[in-house]
Amino acid sequence: MYFFIEKEHKIMKKVLSKTIILSVIMVLLYSVISFAAGWVNDGGDNWSYIEADGTLLTDSIKNSGEDRFYLDENGMMVRDYLLEDYNDAVYYFDDSGKMVRNTWVAVEPSQVYNQMDNPPTIYLYYFGNNGRAYKAQAGVVRKTIDGKKYLFNEGGQMLSGWIDEQGNRYDEYDVDNDPFMGYCYYAGDETDGVLREGWTAYEDGSVEDRYYLRQTLWFYFRPGDNKKVQADRVGELNTKVINGKHYAFDENGVMVEGWDSDTLDVNNLDGLIQTKKYYMEDEADKGRLAKREWVFAVPSMKQNLDDHDQEIERWFYSVGGGNIVKGEMKKINNNYYIFNKQGIMKTGLCIVDKETRRYIDCIDAEKTDGKDFIISRQYISVDKSSGTKLYEQFDNSTQSIYYFSEGVDEDNEGNIILGKRNLGEDRVSFADDDYTFASKASGQHEGLYKKKYYQNGLQLRADPALGLGLVFLGYSDSEYAEVVDHQPEYIVTDPANTWARPDRNHENVKSDYIVLRKISDWVKEGVYPVFAAVESSGNRISRENYVKKDKTGNYWLFGNGATLVNIYEVPVRRKKIDGEQVWQFQSDKLDDGGKRVKTQWIDFGIKDEYGKTCRLSRTDPGEYGLTLDETYCINFRFSDD
Repeated sequence: MYFFIEKEHKIMKKVLSKTIILSVIMVLLYSVISFAAGWVNDGGDNWSYIEADGTLLTDSIKNSGEDRFYLDENGMMVRDYLLEDYNDAVYYFDDSGKMVRNTWVAVEPSQVYNQMDNPPTIYLYYFGNNGRAYKAQAGVVRKTIDGKKYLFNEGGQMLSGWIDEQGNRYDEYDVDNDPFMGYCYYAGDETDGVLREGWTAYEDGSVEDRYYLRQTLWFYFRPGDNKKVQADRVGELNTKVINGKHYAFDENGVMVEGWDSDTLDVNNLDGLIQTKKYYMEDEADKGRLAKREWVFAVPSMKQNLDDHDQEIERWFYSVGGGNIVKGEMKKINNNYYIFNKQGIMKTGLCIVDKETRRYIDCIDAEKTDGKDFIISRQYISVDKSSGTKLYEQFDNSTQSIYYFSEGVDEDNEGNIILGKRNLGEDRVSFADDDYTFASKASGQHEGLYKKKYYQNGLQLRADPALGLGLVFLGYSDSEYAEVVDHQPEYIVTDPANTWARPDRNHENVKSDYIVLRKISDWVKEGVYPVFAAVESSGNRISRENYVKKDKTGNYWLFGNGATLVNIYEVPVRRKKIDGEQVWQFQSDKLDDGGKRVKTQWIDFGIKDEYGKTCRLSRTDPGEYGLTLDETYCINFRFSDD
């Protein structure tokens, strides 16, 4: 490849004097070379090129056979040299001075004139078949080399790390910002440079609060342009179908895991969007949009702040489009489940609208007094319960109660909380005691069901202090008529009537049971209240013409229809007189001689001296079957509280 001019060299030896200094020799040498253009070697490693007119070729690329060399501004051939901005191109000449082609070259930063703002420790270039480095005209250019894609800037330098569309690289010393924020490409480290395509994990941590606890962040780089998938604006999500599955990405390109609201600033609760969709968090299926399946996850801050802070997992159900079921009772796989307004599946006693089956509330049974709920329908709300008691009111005219089973289904893969709606009877623990709750397809049972009475769905049982429970059945329009227009209602009684005042109708205070109802609730013109009773087992006392002794020593008399006739403080027994069944009791009064008054007989249906008919019973005024405030003669006093 080199051209030696031996003839001219010999002539010069003859002409020149040996005393001429070396510099003069070189000048004369180049004068002679002008007569025969070509490459000139100084006898060492330096080469130059003489043009046909005898001038020294400088700052030029010169061919020699199939190879090309560069002569610098002094006319000397360069070696291991990066030539930048030469005819708007970048070249590299190796250790022999030859221009490289179709190869990678690593260059020390000291050799690079057009350095990046945050230079790498080594610069990589790729030189094509024409010897030119791949470089962008503006911004960046993407090139495929050996089946892999790389990004080059306007200086021909391969880009690495996180890169924006203008070719700017993330500065690793910028510790206040995450590298993926504002950058759309990722190309590995400075010795790698391969543009990432498809799924890519980022495991270097994050300074952003919303990503801080996540060990790995996932990105998806489109195969077409190698840009990450991301939303256009803050607060939005870009949903993409990848291999038939739906994924979502926020404005930084971070794949969403968990609830879609997690993509926003968690320090600004007012800015959280309403949680609707869930993206899987488990490693096997991370980020996939949940559809028509159960999800066991920690609620978002919007759904339940306490659960979120304590990382308590709850059950949700995702339907079409990934939206979760919220605020309704829904049939799933032939079973009914209830979800609150935030989409959390609830268990226990829950209240729904009778017509729409929309979720209203759940009863915090562990904080609610069962007896109070039976009578007043007041309960502590699960959703609204906090450190203080906040009572809600159940409306049985527009609302229904169902029991959704609690526990774990061991046979179900994934241990899905049962949560199924139960019909029939269930045992529920309230604050004061355990109660039996019974429901049907339309909601809680009211009234008689399987020989037991229910009120607001709870089974009525005997008052422990009394040994039986009093049930108000309603009113009849005559002494013997059926009960009309009323559901059974439980009456709480207090046999320890400490405040009862003696009067002409209440001489014996021991039998004055307090009924916790206002008098005005019971007094109705032309109708009669009808009462039944239940035993400690909850069974209704169904025997007619029957006497039951309570724990206080009093005797309760039940007549036709097993409804309450009267209460006595002395034994009552049934006797047949003239072929008819009658009742008699022994008076505990004494006559003037100190002897007990003889047995008195109960005469049914006779009006007392006030013109009022005692409910299926009568005694002389002032004795045991007394009228109540000139109204009814069942021996109870009603509380005005």
